[in-house]
Amino acid sequence: MTQFVAILKDSFREAVDGFVIYAMLGLSALVILIVGSASFEPVEPDKAFQSIAQRFNVHFPNKGASRVVSASLRNENKYAAQDVAAAGDGYKLRLTVKARSGTVTNDEHDPAGGDSFRKAVAAWAKPPGSTVKAADLAKSFGGKKGEEAAQNVPDIELSFERNATPEEQRAVTDADMAEFLVAQFRTHAGTSATVARAAGVAEPEYAFDVTAAGGAAVRGWPHKMEMFFGAVTVSEGTNLGQVLWIIEDRIINGLGAAVLLLIGVIITAFFIPNMMRKGSIDLMLSKPIGRTQLLVYKYVGGLTFVFLVTAFTVGGIWLVLAARSGYWDPGFLAVIPILTFQFAIVYALSALVAVVTRSAIAAMVLSIGFMLFLYVIGQVKTLFDVFRASPRPERVPDWAYNLVDGLNNVMPRYKDLDKLTTKMIADGTLTDAERIVPGLTAIDYPSWGATFGVSLAFIVLALVLASWRFRTRDQ
Repeated sequence: MTQFVAILKDSFREAVDGFVIYAMLGLSALVILIVGSASFEPVEPDKAFQSIAQRFNVHFPNKGASRVVSASLRNENKYAAQDVAAAGDGYKLRLTVKARSGTVTNDEHDPAGGDSFRKAVAAWAKPPGSTVKAADLAKSFGGKKGEEAAQNVPDIELSFERNATPEEQRAVTDADMAEFLVAQFRTHAGTSATVARAAGVAEPEYAFDVTAAGGAAVRGWPHKMEMFFGAVTVSEGTNLGQVLWIIEDRIINGLGAAVLLLIGVIITAFFIPNMMRKGSIDLMLSKPIGRTQLLVYKYVGGLTFVFLVTAFTVGGIWLVLAARSGYWDPGFLAVIPILTFQFAIVYALSALVAVVTRSAIAAMVLSIGFMLFLYVIGQVKTLFDVFRASPRPERVPDWAYNLVDGLNNVMPRYKDLDKLTTKMIADGTLTDAERIVPGLTAIDYPSWGATFGVSLAFIVLALVLASWRFRTRDQ
């Protein structure tokens, strides 16, 4: 342990002597300060619940278990939130529903069949009926605009609530309605609620007494976001979870992670070549330590350096975001070990190149090129998966599919780690509806086990080859 600490200190001195570490920590502190300048002001409760209620015309069949989006094209049910009042750590309110009398089944109007609210509840409780791809629906409008719209819509399936018979609608009970609305609050607002039907309101109108938990710091609550301590308004009425997801995933896990890994590669590329210089290596090997142990210590030292910088940056951003928004999502902290593992993949190749060439520049250039190569392979694999699911998969030749699949199977899963991190952040910040409607749940996510397993195998192989070369070469 003493030897490892000594080598770690030596690596840290190299980073400090280059002054890059100071610039890196200063940049991290600046990012934390900018994020900390953000303010999240919740919309007034009556307006917030009205905004939440207006989303209830969209639901997900099979009691929310289906990924099919079911919606009324005419927004037949008019939801309204009234008499909103604080109650403990949440709110009480009266939710009213003004439904459309009668129902539409097989394009025939049946005034005795119920109403649009009963139809929605009955359809929600059942598996989805016939569905259509959102892209196919956009294409059905025809022309160039239809084609353009089809390219921009998410990969989701739509259903239009026509699979509830009049008998099924009449069989809907008050308990069914309450269960439906509880699910809608959970799906669209990310909050738990208790719902009871109020008496004295004649159908096709309904009234419910609702108690919602969580206050305003829930992921589906609309917020006004300002930056630089109120100087700039970024958004008004955007759900809190959506704003946090953009910051955490698109900015920090996207752009920020790329910059961090790039600088980490540049800094650590000098660690092993400097160690192997004549004089430095002689001094180290004069101590009771083997060459493999020395190389592994140097590799772990580089990982520790990146881990500490990542922990400072991500931990600081998480802390100020949570303090300013009131929404605490500890899952975001998992970005720290994931980014460190992504760097471990690239640094393993850097160590191998450094041992073979003794050149920091070669280690740096090849590592950055390798990182870019893995990213491109992952992007192409994602694109090919979309092509395969399309009606015309023949647009790409079989050899191209086989080549990309083969490379993705044997190479480290750098891009897959990005996908899984995006999913993890989305699960922690977005509501169920916000993850389904943009198509985030339709993505074919890889497994954590396979992703880490293949990547770890590459790291071990690279270090074994580097250690073998380090032991056998003439110093």
